[in-house]
Amino acid sequence: MIALSLPDPLTLSDTQQRGANCVWCAAPLANTAAHDLGARPLDAHGVSVLWFPRCCRTCQKAWS
Repeated sequence: MIALSLPDPLTLSDTQQRGANCVWCAAPLANTAAHDLGARPLDAHGVSVLWFPRCCRTCQKAWS
């Protein structure tokens, strides 16, 4: 499976970083409508953490 190219997390709003809004279009996400894009590694101030981005179904179809 090829990992989708995501926006830089530092350029996203807090709600996009938390997965409450789509990483591409910023639409609010309900748990039933969100598509999990999988855990992604992220360097946060020298510490390796995992980031869990999500997107809406419209963007999922556009980027698939």
